[in-house]
Amino acid sequence: MKALRALLDFLGMTLPALLLAALVSIVMADVVARNFFAMSIMWAQEMAVILLAATVWLGLSGAAMQGQLFGISLFVDRLPERAAAYARLVADLLVLLIAAQVIRAAFAQISTARFTTFLTLGWPKWIMAAILAVGMGLVIVGRLMQIIDHLRKQRP
Repeated sequence: MKALRALLDFLGMTLPALLLAALVSIVMADVVARNFFAMSIMWAQEMAVILLAATVWLGLSGAAMQGQLFGISLFVDRLPERAAAYARLVADLLVLLIAAQVIRAAFAQISTARFTTFLTLGWPKWIMAAILAVGMGLVIVGRLMQIIDHLRKQRP
């Protein structure tokens, strides 16, 4: 269980931070190239889009793992303790359901976009939907681990 948690922490927190650093570096290099050398890095925009998507979708799994889905906490934390436990369970089930539906939609997008590519990178565009599916899969695994941890703590 510790190894899985460490892997989820890496994929949901460390990796998005590294991807964000790469995103900032690429965008900054492109801005410098345009302003000082009057030329653009051809692939910078497409790579920035991919890195931003990966940062957001994988970072969302890190937020879910840490219980930082703020829309849920904002309301649940204001409830009485007994009602809050039920509301958290309902919220977790809704998160699981929504993430599963997003994965389903991502696979539908992968099947329809499998022949399109990014112009300068030449990479298939389904990469974006695959990153989304992976991120949502990580959200599901992370929330399930949180539910299991919560249930273990409640057990006498």
